[in-house]
Amino acid sequence: MSERIIVSRAHRDALYAELLLALAEVPDLQELSGSARPEDIERCERIGRRLEEVFRLIQGGLGWGYPEGDGAVELTLPPDELRRIVECQRRLLVIQQEANQSDREDTQAEWDQGEEARSACTAVLEQIAGEVTSCS
Repeated sequence: MSERIIVSRAHRDALYAELLLALAEVPDLQELSGSARPEDIERCERIGRRLEEVFRLIQGGLGWGYPEGDGAVELTLPPDELRRIVECQRRLLVIQQEANQSDREDTQAEWDQGEEARSACTAVLEQIAGEVTSCS
């Protein structure tokens, strides 16, 4: 097995975007860190571990920002550490997708219905006028 781990630019950008979402927990960490309640301290620990993984992965090859070009990226973290972080990230994404599945299905149904309604409008207008114009 090769020690070099390469990810496509598309995969890098998708993973990077997900990692940036985790940074939204920083204000929670800041707020909870002044508490003495055990559940708040435990949440701080979880957020801290998560942020540590986010920073390690970004600094371990993904890099900051969205650089120009579409070249692949080499991840420089040791394979064992990379495996642990990526497995955790994948597990979190699966949980998130499962939790949002019903919302996605509802949204997709609304989107499909909207597309079908738009298509119906277009078909009616084409029959009436022969061409479709936009509303103002």
